Amino acid sequence: MKKNRWLTMAALVTAITFLLAGMAFAAPIKARVSLCNSPTHPQSIGMQAFKKYVETKSKGAIKVGLYYNSQLGGERESIEQVKSGSLEMATASAGPLTTFNRNFMVLDIPFAFDSYEIAWGVLDGPMGQALLNNSEGLGLKGLAYLENGFRHVTNNVRPINGPDDLKGIKIRTMEAPMHMENFKALGANPTPVPWTELYLTMQQKIVDGQENPLANIWEVKMFEVQKYCSLTGHIYDPMPLMANLKWFNKLTKEQQAIVKEGAVLAQNYSRYVNKAREDAIIAKLTAKGMKVNDVSEANKAKLRAKSQGAVVAKIKASVDRKFVDSWLAAIVTMKKDVNAGF
Repeated sequence: MKKNRWLTMAALVTAITFLLAGMAFAAPIKARVSLCNSPTHPQSIGMQAFKKYVETKSKGAIKVGLYYNSQLGGERESIEQVKSGSLEMATASAGPLTTFNRNFMVLDIPFAFDSYEIAWGVLDGPMGQALLNNSEGLGLKGLAYLENGFRHVTNNVRPINGPDDLKGIKIRTMEAPMHMENFKALGANPTPVPWTELYLTMQQKIVDGQENPLANIWEVKMFEVQKYCSLTGHIYDPMPLMANLKWFNKLTKEQQAIVKEGAVLAQNYSRYVNKAREDAIIAKLTAKGMKVNDVSEANKAKLRAKSQGAVVAKIKASVDRKFVDSWLAAIVTMKKDVNAGF
């Protein structure tokens, strides 16, 4: 009996030893994230905060890998990889995301937001959350909205102040149908060009101009190939952080909470960094020789009147009308709330 007892105890100790060893050397969960911008872009800085938070809070159980400058593919390719499960996470502008989920077209409505505060209020509210959740049927988990900023026009022809100034200008846009519709309505000739080919396209003068947030205009050195920068603010362009739904659902509840908390931290930090930098970027662009002009609210209203209705009509032809109307109503409500008392 003693011998059997010792054998049983020895077997138990051995099993526990192997179990503990397995736990000690368990491979961390990979969370590779595809980013189209450089490490110094506000979006990337936000994701660096995400990496630190998630790895620390999970005690190393989740290992975050950040891949900058489209190393793993462009925005559309990266989201396709996330959807298929060959990549865990990626950020992308709304334009490329509309390829997978047309509801994201509501983010491409021109001149929808008058300020960052109004945009953030809608995105962080029920409608913004509904838009993120809307992709789960496609195998994508929307986590947060990383910052990219308001999009502005640069070109080599003339400053843009009103609709007449865009007539005949050949302008590079993202590969996004509603971005193209906006510029068509404004009298320009939109030409879709991938982000990775932007600088070369401008250098070779294939088009007259392009449109991007200030952070991107600075990062890709548009001041070397463009003369005018007009602060049109025609589209607010967040970059949703999307995860593969199956990958996310395999995480423990605690790990899921950590990833969601880290995503919101990244979102808010990227917003702060982007907004705080914009005046400095304008000063730097001016110092580099670009002629930067602001567009008055009166002229933005003229631009809005010429393009917004046409784009909304196109979106309603592809997206549930009730969702579009609810989105627009949320913008009106948030605008009233933000402006209350002023």
